[in-house]
Amino acid sequence: MRHRPIGLLALVLFGCSVGSRGGSLLEKEFEHGGLERQYLVYTPRDAPRLDGLRPLVLILHGGGGTHRGMVRVTRERFHALADRDGVYLVYPNAVERIWDFGEGIVSERLSTRVDDLGFFRELLRRVKAEYPIDPQRVFATGISRGGQASYFLACKLPGLIRAIAPVTMPLPGFLEDDCRQGPPVGVAILNGTADPLVPYQGGQIRVLRQERGTVLSTDRTVELWRLRNGCGPESESLQLPDKTSDGTTVRKTTWSRCSGAPVVLYRIEEGGHTWPSGVQYLPTGLVGRVCTDIDGAWEIWQFFRSFDLP
Repeated sequence: MRHRPIGLLALVLFGCSVGSRGGSLLEKEFEHGGLERQYLVYTPRDAPRLDGLRPLVLILHGGGGTHRGMVRVTRERFHALADRDGVYLVYPNAVERIWDFGEGIVSERLSTRVDDLGFFRELLRRVKAEYPIDPQRVFATGISRGGQASYFLACKLPGLIRAIAPVTMPLPGFLEDDCRQGPPVGVAILNGTADPLVPYQGGQIRVLRQERGTVLSTDRTVELWRLRNGCGPESESLQLPDKTSDGTTVRKTTWSRCSGAPVVLYRIEEGGHTWPSGVQYLPTGLVGRVCTDIDGAWEIWQFFRSFDLP
């Protein structure tokens, strides 16, 4: 395995935080399936002085993205939270910038087929062996196809992921049967109603007029996870403050009366295919608006940290 500190140019381009103002970000790699696979590890500030096993959050980039690009899209907001609460972060990197889930419409178009399920399993094994990770507090979040990857991990590696937070992504149709049953997994979904790529109401994903598979509606996704996690139909709904003039508003609905794990929906009215308070990485005409009424990283970490706080 090779370890590479992120160079100065990469820091400028992708906003990675290192040194005394925060923890450290290190690029690592290992061979899997005949391919060199890369990932970034963020070690929180004061890590040597932390007691006990620590939480781990996997942060997954979308299709066409990279591990470094995901640091930039989220504006490093997870880093300050990791420093505050002693959390390890891992940003995995896909081959050819796309995760291979083995489904037909996207994976079969890849020039190199990849065992990403095996990669994630080995990645978790290596990180747990090298760092003081609590196996009961491993979480995953991601945007777009990275959101699909969080569902993929929760449903294909049962018992390894405690909670997930997909962004701009209802449940993909190809995972519906896999996700319907299994151990409880906490789920927080952050979806925009005006997403031009992934329909909030379900249907066909379209990127540059190309079909990329179907998704369930957001409401149907919530219902599947509510039933899997043993949640009753009662929910608590809260309209969050409209803090900015970005053209979006947010309603947070929580199903917490569960025998397994809670389910939370952030319905972002007029929100696009974007990370809340993240970078407007493409024009609004292509991906829609960025909601700045909530900080996606902060909301996601507040959800994750509610699981067995030390």
